[in-house]
Amino acid sequence: MQITDAGKRFIDGLLKEHQSEGIRVIFAGAGCCGPKLGLSLDEPHDDDIVGIVNGIKVAIENRVVPHTQAVTLDFQSTDAGSGLVLVGQSSC
Repeated sequence: MQITDAGKRFIDGLLKEHQSEGIRVIFAGAGCCGPKLGLSLDEPHDDDIVGIVNGIKVAIENRVVPHTQAVTLDFQSTDAGSGLVLVGQSSC
């Protein structure tokens, strides 16, 4: 998993606002091409893989680790709104 500089700035603001230390990538349901990924400001669980990505503490739920290898977390702003997006996640 990668985090862009724009994503890092947005996440840093969230972490400060919510007094959290990091983010957690979680299983958010099954899709036609594999698991859907979600994000939370949750503490790592015992079987999570924890690391630092672009200065952000990231815990990844063990069962989705293989699905995060080619994913980039980015902040994007469009006419429809703005927020974090997972780029590279399979969507069918």
